[in-house]
Amino acid sequence: MSANPIKILLIEDNPADARLIQENLYDVTSNLGDQNNDVAFNLIWRDCLSSGLDFLVQEDVDVVLVDLNLPDSMGFETFLRLQKKIATKPIIVLTGVVDRELATRAVREGAQDYLIKGEVDGRLLSRSISYAIERKKSEEELHLARNNLEKKVHERTIELKERYDEIEQLVYAISHDLILPLVTIKGFLGYLKKDVASGSRQRIEIDLGLVGDAVERMEVLLVRALDVSSTGKLSNTREKVLYGDIVQEALSLAADRIRSSEARITVANDFPMVSVDRPRIVDVLVNLIENSIRYAGNIRPQQIEIGYQAKEGETVFFVKDDGLGIDPIMQKNIFRLFYQGSEAENSNAGLALSRRIIEVHGGRMWIESVVNKGCAVYFTLPSI
Repeated sequence: MSANPIKILLIEDNPADARLIQENLYDVTSNLGDQNNDVAFNLIWRDCLSSGLDFLVQEDVDVVLVDLNLPDSMGFETFLRLQKKIATKPIIVLTGVVDRELATRAVREGAQDYLIKGEVDGRLLSRSISYAIERKKSEEELHLARNNLEKKVHERTIELKERYDEIEQLVYAISHDLILPLVTIKGFLGYLKKDVASGSRQRIEIDLGLVGDAVERMEVLLVRALDVSSTGKLSNTREKVLYGDIVQEALSLAADRIRSSEARITVANDFPMVSVDRPRIVDVLVNLIENSIRYAGNIRPQQIEIGYQAKEGETVFFVKDDGLGIDPIMQKNIFRLFYQGSEAENSNAGLALSRRIIEVHGGRMWIESVVNKGCAVYFTLPSI
C-alpha cells in the first residue's frame, strides 16, 4: 500500500451516498488481486459546502469530490465557489442522472470529471481520481510554462524595443551630428581655397585646424556607431580566466589616467574564475575606472575600490569610488546610449555599451549612488 495516500475531501449531504463512496474506495485498496492495490486513499467527509470550505482553509487535499446540490449551496454556484477556493486542485462532480447537463457544464468550466451516483464502482472511482490528479497537474505545469513564456516574450519585447530605440537614436545622432562637421568642412574648404590663393599662411593654418577638428568629431561619432553595432557580438570562444588577471590588465591600460589623477586603487584578493570574452570585460573595467576618475571632483587623492561579493547565490563584481556621485534624476537615464548632458555624454555612452557587454554575457549591471558620496557600479558575470 502507498506510503502517501491520496487525500480526498468528499462534500456530500447524503450519508448513504457518502458511505457508498467510502466503501468503493475501501474495496479498491483491500482487493489484493486488483491492479491498483498499491493505491491508498484518505477520505474526509463534510456534509455541506461551508464546512468543506472551512476544512480547505486549514488542510490541503489532493482532490475534491462534490455534490453540486447541498443544503447551503445549489447547482453551478457550488462549483464556482469551490473552484475559487482551490483553483489549483482537481474537482470531480458527483451528480444524479437528471443533473448530467449541469455536471457537463462544470467540466467545461474546469472540473476534471463527473460521476453519476449509482453508476460508480471502486475501480471507476479510483481511476477517475487518479486521472483527475494527473490532468490537473499537467494543466498547472502547462499554465506555469505558458506564464513563463509570456513573461520571457514580454521581457524580450521590452529589450528589443530598447535596442530599436537605441538604433533610432544612433541613426538620428549620426544624421544630425554629422551634418555640423560636414558643413564646417565644406565651408572652410571654401575659405581655404581663397586663403591659399591670397597666400595668407596664418589664415591657412586656422582653416586647416578647424577642418581637422570637424574631422575628429566625425571620427568620434563613427567609432561610437561601430561600437554599438559590434557590442552584441562576442568572440567565438569565451575564455576561462581568473577575474583578477582581467583587473590587472585593465589597470595597466588605465595606468596613465590613474597616475595623472593620483587616484588610489584598492583591489580585492582571491577573485573567482569567470568564463568571458576577456577583451570585452577589460574594456568594461577600463571604462568604469576612467568614469570614476572623470567624476572625482575636487577629492584628492580619490579612492577607487575594485572587488566582488557573494549576494543571493551569485557573485557580484563592483567598482566603487568616493567622487561626485550621480544625481537621482540623471540615474534614470545613465545607461541610455545618447543621453545628452555636457561632458557626461561620452561617459554615458561608455556605460551604455558596458552594460550591453555584460548583458550579452548573461549578466546584469546597475548603479548605487548618492550625490557627493560616491558611486558604485555593480555587475554579474557567469562563474565557473
